[in-house]
Amino acid sequence: MTLYHLHLAATETLAFNPFDGVNPSWGPFDNILKTKVGMFLGLAWAIGFVYTAYNLVVSVARLSQAKKGGYGDSLDEAKADTLKAAAATIGLTALPVIYGVLVAA
Repeated sequence: MTLYHLHLAATETLAFNPFDGVNPSWGPFDNILKTKVGMFLGLAWAIGFVYTAYNLVVSVARLSQAKKGGYGDSLDEAKADTLKAAAATIGLTALPVIYGVLVAA
């Protein structure tokens, strides 16, 4: 088999595109993300999500440090901080799902 035949065989197998007919879209967020206010809200949500996720990682690290060190007061404070950060992250994660359900209803 020559190099030319290998090239033809590879071209035939690569000609199949599984994504034919697939059109990307924002789904239920398409209308709101077309406006400047919607883009600002999306950006605010993304920044808030990154901020809460960062706080969750930091608070879990503080919780681990307090457990290893045996600091009782720090442990209670770290648990409260971790719970707040986890609730905020879960709330921001659920926000698009709730919006999607309300728009679809």
